[in-house]
Amino acid sequence: MAEPQAEVDPQATEEMEIPSSDPPENDKDNDAETPKKNKDDKAFDLGDLVWAKMSSFPAWPGRIVKQWKNVKKPAGKKAVRFVFFFGTEDHAWVKEESLKHYHEHKATLSKAGKGAKFTKAIDAIEEAIVKDQANKFDVESHANGQSVGTPTEGQTTSPYHPPSDEDDDNDDDDIFLKSISKPSKDYSREPMAGKKKLNSSQTSSPSSPGKGSNSSSPFTKISSHLASPKKRGRPPKPMEDGETVTKKATPKKRPSMGGSTAVPGKKSRSDMSFLSLNLYNSFQAHLAQKGETTKKDIKPTEKKIGFIGLGLMGTGMAMNLIKAGHKVTVWNRTSEKCEEFVKAGATQAETVSDLVASCDITFSMVSDSEAVRAIVFGENGVLEGITEGKAFVDMSTVDIGTVTGVSEAVQARDGRFMEAPVCGSVQPAMEGSLIIIAAGDKELYDECESCFQAMGKKAFYLSDTGNAARMKLVINMIIGGVMCCFAEGMALADKSGLSQSVLLDILNLGSIANPLISGKGKAILANKYPPAFPLKYQQKDLKLALAMSEQVDQPLPVASAVNEQFKRAKNMGLGDKDTSAIYKSLTH
Repeated sequence: MAEPQAEVDPQATEEMEIPSSDPPENDKDNDAETPKKNKDDKAFDLGDLVWAKMSSFPAWPGRIVKQWKNVKKPAGKKAVRFVFFFGTEDHAWVKEESLKHYHEHKATLSKAGKGAKFTKAIDAIEEAIVKDQANKFDVESHANGQSVGTPTEGQTTSPYHPPSDEDDDNDDDDIFLKSISKPSKDYSREPMAGKKKLNSSQTSSPSSPGKGSNSSSPFTKISSHLASPKKRGRPPKPMEDGETVTKKATPKKRPSMGGSTAVPGKKSRSDMSFLSLNLYNSFQAHLAQKGETTKKDIKPTEKKIGFIGLGLMGTGMAMNLIKAGHKVTVWNRTSEKCEEFVKAGATQAETVSDLVASCDITFSMVSDSEAVRAIVFGENGVLEGITEGKAFVDMSTVDIGTVTGVSEAVQARDGRFMEAPVCGSVQPAMEGSLIIIAAGDKELYDECESCFQAMGKKAFYLSDTGNAARMKLVINMIIGGVMCCFAEGMALADKSGLSQSVLLDILNLGSIANPLISGKGKAILANKYPPAFPLKYQQKDLKLALAMSEQVDQPLPVASAVNEQFKRAKNMGLGDKDTSAIYKSLTH
């Protein structure tokens, strides 16, 4: 399908796809099926299911949806409608003369197109019809004062409607995560930029989507209970006798326990903790069904263990330490996230320095080098709690300079240090099957044996500090290259009219078969990218690997090209999605 003649909202670009890469087998035949206005056609309304014809492509199933604020209406006198295309999640302005009502012309137009994408689109619109019927029944049965058959939110607004247009709540639509607003930074996942106080209460305003925001995603459903009926295009609820019209006050900001502000009805990033815990429990239940219950033969150390950073990775790692019987104290910048861990048997520390002072061995799992430096060198940080004999183990993926700097600072206070970055993403972290790469204090490595057994399936010791960071960067560089090349192959197959599903089956049966290809391939086929390993972190590791290559004069031409593609994807707003979303940067 040709690109719509409209200025597209930057927030929507990541979801744009061409409805079909399968070339029409006969343009003449397709033209014969072009929807043409005639006297029998009914008027089109918001929410109508339609066939939309553009260029030389077959008529495509879609829905007339509410116009986006930042998408300009094309010039001209002919009537046009803003259409959401099923199967590809594309949007475009379409002339009314090129539209047909879906049900009336289903018999003829459903035969006009061919290819996997067209079939997928038909399946998607049929599924939408079923959902519409269910929504209509729900309205008839439960709505107070709303007329029967009034279009519901899903009928009038695109699934990818920019949040800048309306204030929408977000619901689950994926086994991994919700799309969540970001009222404040959480340093278990985000860098600590210029933050000196780790335990001070700070107030920030709720996030407001802007350019480059990534609030809209394929697995975000748009809720209808926040916006007024008038705003949604629905008739207002009838007022009872004596009731007066009162303007509803805008919800006020209120500080949360973690120092952020929250708006009633909005999901704060602190909810990520509970989603992660639900995910953890799901993985544990899955393992139990396979007979792989709690690891046996783990004799927990008597030493007191501390854990900093309860993000997606840290949640599973810390919980596995607790489940294995370790005495664990936890700290996270958003303090609410510690509550469920306390219920599971952990102790919560007020500050990082308090945690380090009360524990024998402290582990940290945060987002990047900046976050590590912040928790170590910041006020009430690691260094303020380190005393003789205390140990600090950083499991984050960081640059060599940060590792050596932290190591020297800890040892200068008579503490012990070890780096132990991990190989694996969310699922291995939840299942306790990470691969741990350690370097530094060998005696400390031996003391961490039971902890490593609880968090991973294998641990390697690489001697001097810095070697583990180097190894991890090499590994992640290779993974990034494989992912990018695999995504290119999937894109090429699709453009060539080949089945991506068959390609994936062949790869999974051949010598290249591996969990990366299998898992990321499924994400591409489903067009859903929950962040098992966020794309922005993959690009960060590629950048660090290239910097390491400069130090040893090793040319990396392929990795350099891969890094540029990941940078392009990040600039498209895909940074918070999974690394497999690199595919989308190759198809736009």
